Amino acid sequence: MAFKNSPLKCTSKDLELEAIKRFRDLAPLLAPECRVYREVSGRSIVLCLDFAACPQDLKIDKKEEWQEFGKLLVHSAHYLGLANSLVFKNGDRILAWMSLNQVQYFG
Repeated sequence: MAFKNSPLKCTSKDLELEAIKRFRDLAPLLAPECRVYREVSGRSIVLCLDFAACPQDLKIDKKEEWQEFGKLLVHSAHYLGLANSLVFKNGDRILAWMSLNQVQYFG
């Protein structure tokens, strides 16, 4: 039952958009131009971070920095119930995939 004065309509789309907004609040390092969305991958849902509009933000020099940045993001996504895995993209190109226990670079 939705509350009368609630800003959310409590549809699954509204809840997903609110969770993505909160994800951005937990990850202030993400540029506003970075597109954040969920998509189906096999039998699970992944959170996609598409840097096509801001490729300059992908210029992290060391893989260790990517791992720390990615860990923050994947734990934030898991905490909010968005996904247990992240996909880093630049348009259609997959750059890296990260889950709670594994990291793969395609770079």
